[in-house]
Amino acid sequence: MKPKRAYATMSPMEPTAETSRQNLGQNKIYEVAYLISPILSLEEAQNVQQTVKNMAQELGSLIEEEGGLFKRRLSFEIKKVREAYLAHFKFALNPEKIAEFRTKIEAEQKVLRSLIVETKRTPPKNLRTRTIKAETPLSDVEPETETKAEKQTETSNADMAEIDKKLEEILGK
Repeated sequence: MKPKRAYATMSPMEPTAETSRQNLGQNKIYEVAYLISPILSLEEAQNVQQTVKNMAQELGSLIEEEGGLFKRRLSFEIKKVREAYLAHFKFALNPEKIAEFRTKIEAEQKVLRSLIVETKRTPPKNLRTRTIKAETPLSDVEPETETKAEKQTETSNADMAEIDKKLEEILGK
């Protein structure tokens, strides 16, 4: 008969920023997009947006990237409405708590529809640096005797003289 293993139990505690960073390895990155009722004013829609963010933070998530709040015309009616405020943000949350977050958003009366998708962290963009070649000092460069523009004017003057001679022959002067 196998001996039973004893497991230590931990008391539930309030998630802090430190504990959230420690648990970040087991958290997944999600992005939520949701539509807010257009009946509300812009300020009230911003309050609903903050309420949804607070719902995620209460469950121990870290907001990774915040999106804006935009009024959009919908391609089809949702709850008899053709316009809505669109809001979105990215957050890290334990996968076990995502269902609870989803039910909290669905319970919010002012949110018309929401979509939660699992995504990946976007790495910071690496800016490419250009290397500039060192210019040679002016003393090492030999000056050009004639520039391209001077050469073109000489050849065009010679061409004009030939054209004038041919015109005189044709016209019989």
